[in-house]
Amino acid sequence: MSSNKIFLFFIPILVTALVVAGTLSVQSRDKEMNVEEHQSGKEIKIEAKNLFRFPGDWDMIESTSITAFYPGQTSWQWLVSREHAGAAGVGDMRCSNCHQPGELGEELIEPGPREPDPIPGKQPVKDVQVKAAYDNEYFYIRFQWASDRPGQTHDLWRFDGHEWQRYGAQRPEADRENILPSYEDRLAVIIDDQNLKASDACQASFSKSGCFITCHNSMRQMSHEPSSEQVRKHPYLGREGLDREDVRKYLLITRTEQNEAGAWDKLKNREELDNLFNQGKFMDLWQWRAARSNPVGYAGDDFVFEYRKSDDGMQPFKTPDEPEWMYDQSITGFKAIPESRFEEHIRDFPLIIGETAVKFDPEVDFQKGDILSRRVLRKPEGSAGDVTANGSYANGVWTVELRRKLDTGNPDDKILVPGKTYNIGTGLFDDHTSNRRHYVSFVKTLGIGVDADIRACSIK
Repeated sequence: MSSNKIFLFFIPILVTALVVAGTLSVQSRDKEMNVEEHQSGKEIKIEAKNLFRFPGDWDMIESTSITAFYPGQTSWQWLVSREHAGAAGVGDMRCSNCHQPGELGEELIEPGPREPDPIPGKQPVKDVQVKAAYDNEYFYIRFQWASDRPGQTHDLWRFDGHEWQRYGAQRPEADRENILPSYEDRLAVIIDDQNLKASDACQASFSKSGCFITCHNSMRQMSHEPSSEQVRKHPYLGREGLDREDVRKYLLITRTEQNEAGAWDKLKNREELDNLFNQGKFMDLWQWRAARSNPVGYAGDDFVFEYRKSDDGMQPFKTPDEPEWMYDQSITGFKAIPESRFEEHIRDFPLIIGETAVKFDPEVDFQKGDILSRRVLRKPEGSAGDVTANGSYANGVWTVELRRKLDTGNPDDKILVPGKTYNIGTGLFDDHTSNRRHYVSFVKTLGIGVDADIRACSIK
């Protein structure tokens, strides 16, 4: 997007930035989110869809405090390289044996070998409060964290007076181009029930190295990212297979070798992959998205295996290559959002098929600067619709409740069994950023009715 397409509107500073002082304890269970600390300026309030109601009392459930830190371009390949002083101990020790998340965040937000493109003013850590519970049928988990400006938009279409152009960008690209910073806030929860190994040749596992075993140099915005054309030509990942043009999270146990680029193109054969998947050698991944799922009351139900993939069925959003939907004027009062009223309308009127969206009409007399969301929302179906979500924002704090059946009956989901303990990792996308620029936690244990870092309490 050229820099002369400048979106002329003012985004107010909504709340005072969360100041993180010192290293926060990841084991603390008595620190509740004090929303009063984050009230400032104009208040924005986002309501949850509320497709379900938590049947217990969150105030009666213990809270675990997790510190998620900024990781820069840290990858699995870096962790086991000579550049990492602790490489020799990666298979034997947890990251937390040597590192504090606050110290890592402070180091990695600064310019350096693992952050070639820093974001000015980026916070080094995010403090996340977690509570969990279960009943006879469902598992519930709630997250709370402070966010200065709630990101509830994703990539957009903008009419330039002649044609529709893709518009908006994540930070820091948006800052450099002086255009709308448009990328949603997101919460990612990764669940492992087998303590998966980092690779066939390495004893390091998820319980010790956490989400880093899924993060590689070949992924988006990483040091050895392949070109789109390279990925499209790959017989499995590209046009003839998954039809992808970039590399996302994957497990090295699905590759035949390791190399500095992460062996992104060295996949095992189909029979080997099927055998691994049937043995449950994948990780469950729930992704709550403020723009692409929350307005319809869901989180994405995904998994990490040979690629980061969605569960079978229909996701809560679709991504057309050109405008296919516009607003129903009889409901919203407009067919596209005038840019002068973008902030006023975008939170109240997400583009949802069956609610606010109708088929796009190219004969409409659109005006220069009119805005449409590129992502169009819908009710998910099948296994992709297993995770419902209540996401709300008030007083500078996101509160996100997720609910899923303990056993969905679907082969692409992990079964959650009372009395068992699981490994869990948490990622946060905040401040209009994407890809590698999220915050990540060290791995924690999740106990379903048993003691763990995060204990899910029975509310039967």
